[in-house]
Amino acid sequence: MCGIVGYIGQKSIESVLIVGLKKLEYRGYDSAGIAIVDRGELIVDKAKGKISELEEEIKGRSFQGQLGIGHTRWATHGEPSKLNAHPHINQDRNIAVVQNGIIENFLELKEELKNEGYVFTSETDTEIIAHLITNFTKQGFSPEQSFLRTLHRLDGKFAIAVIFENVPNKIFFARNGAPLIVGSGELQNGEPIENFLASDLPAIVPLARTAYYVKDGEWGYINHSKVELFNWEGESLTLEFQKVDLKVEEIEKGDYPHFMLKEIYEQPDIIENMLKKRILPEGKIRFDEMEFSREYLSKLGRILIQACGTSLNAGLIGKLYLEMFAKIYTDADFSSEFRYRNPVAEGDTLVIGISQSGETADTLAGLHEAKAKFLKVLSFLNNPNSTLSRESDAIIHLLAGHEIGVASTKAYTSEVLHLFLFSLYVGGLKWILPKDQREELVADLLTVPEKMRKILNNVEPIQKVANYLKDVSDTVFLGRTFNYATALEGALKLKEISYIHASGYAGGEFKHGPIALIDEGVPVVIITPRGEIREKMISNLQEVKARKGVIISVITKGDAEIKGLSDFSIEIPDIGEELSPLLTVVPLQLLAYYTALYRGCDVDKPRNLAKSVTVE
Repeated sequence: MCGIVGYIGQKSIESVLIVGLKKLEYRGYDSAGIAIVDRGELIVDKAKGKISELEEEIKGRSFQGQLGIGHTRWATHGEPSKLNAHPHINQDRNIAVVQNGIIENFLELKEELKNEGYVFTSETDTEIIAHLITNFTKQGFSPEQSFLRTLHRLDGKFAIAVIFENVPNKIFFARNGAPLIVGSGELQNGEPIENFLASDLPAIVPLARTAYYVKDGEWGYINHSKVELFNWEGESLTLEFQKVDLKVEEIEKGDYPHFMLKEIYEQPDIIENMLKKRILPEGKIRFDEMEFSREYLSKLGRILIQACGTSLNAGLIGKLYLEMFAKIYTDADFSSEFRYRNPVAEGDTLVIGISQSGETADTLAGLHEAKAKFLKVLSFLNNPNSTLSRESDAIIHLLAGHEIGVASTKAYTSEVLHLFLFSLYVGGLKWILPKDQREELVADLLTVPEKMRKILNNVEPIQKVANYLKDVSDTVFLGRTFNYATALEGALKLKEISYIHASGYAGGEFKHGPIALIDEGVPVVIITPRGEIREKMISNLQEVKARKGVIISVITKGDAEIKGLSDFSIEIPDIGEELSPLLTVVPLQLLAYYTALYRGCDVDKPRNLAKSVTVE
């Protein structure tokens, strides 16, 4: 949620902040603002809506400051408005604060500060930080001391940046549960002359040469030439910067109109590169970064998968893979429920967390629940520098490249693919999966990239369906076994970006209630590729047809029978049923994209959503 940027240096301050915010807009776009110390005066500009509104607000203005902070908001406390937009300031208008996260005890602190005479102008939890700092400075504490004492009063998960009007050479920062990065930029005589803060790396690419990923319980400040870092006790810490290797082209749309479309079309190349890295010439599977011994994995008795949203849908397929190929009893649960249901688990249980960002608050909470039960955690993630990566016992890097589109696409197929490979790997260690069967499955897997390209090169049938769907208000998606999760994912994508109500169901459960929804105005997407459950899905199709529902089928190319029974059909190349989710989801991603496009929705910035959910 929310995006923070900070800069101190010689470049045009407003340009650096605005460009950084634009690159973070996928984290939130309810409102935006900047605060700059300009010629000894703290100047704050804010606007409701997207960054373009803020640009319009400051258009034609000239700033001469050399430090400032900015924020793009996903609202938690208080509705989206200019008043609730960050940065927030104190009554004396000489301290500005931006925050990502939630201050859980803000009501208690707000009441305390109001009793001391402080007046609040917003509905946010962030404003209390500015007043708390002010309260400590009025007691005679230095800015550094006031900031640290304020941190000790805050409960919750947050990342914070603060500037003082009378401290024109420092930006203070702190992290406790929400991502924050310090970047170092241009050099002069071998020494840095500018530094950055950001919630995510794209905000400071290509300006930053190196970066430090701030850890929980760390705070400090940046100035032109250095970074000072401390722990919550005020003890000095050493930073280890690492080279920024994220390329500009990875975070730009190129010739595509939207990031989502670009990321859909990147999938074949990404999977091709993954397979080269993960599969040895003789068909063996490797995970070089995973720090679990073969002996440990071979003795696993149970696996618990916990994830959110799209990642949980991938986890549901992973459950089937692990049970089929490794014969390990596996459960998959919402991270938000996993942490509260006190799951029964013993020492031979492995907990798998799945998160594209590695910063998902609920998934991190699930990790902590597992650790509290002395269970080992393996995380599948797309950001090896994330909190989830640092706190897990082992990781598997998804290798999907930076994903910016709020509606996840390439990360999903990367998750499914890695869960498939991990299942084959463990099945081999347990001597359950015969070598010839593994080689046959791997051979089928190697055909996936080219088959994806065939789907992506034939979008007209998908566009035709999208043109029909743009005018409906309700849809149903049906799938079974490996494609039950595809039904959930297809429904999720459609409602995320087109705002059409969509529900995904297991085909066998359809007649146990959901069929009551069906009439001539409710289209049903039936995912029925070649495989064991094809005939069962035909039964679902006939049930819909009998009730005058419109049938949209996703079928294996050449399936004339189902095509003849459908109002619309979308074909995928023939592939083994186990791997079909890697293909069936691609037309559903495109279907959601084009439906949203035809409805005039903002595909990359769907309302009420943000890319990384860092609050509970």
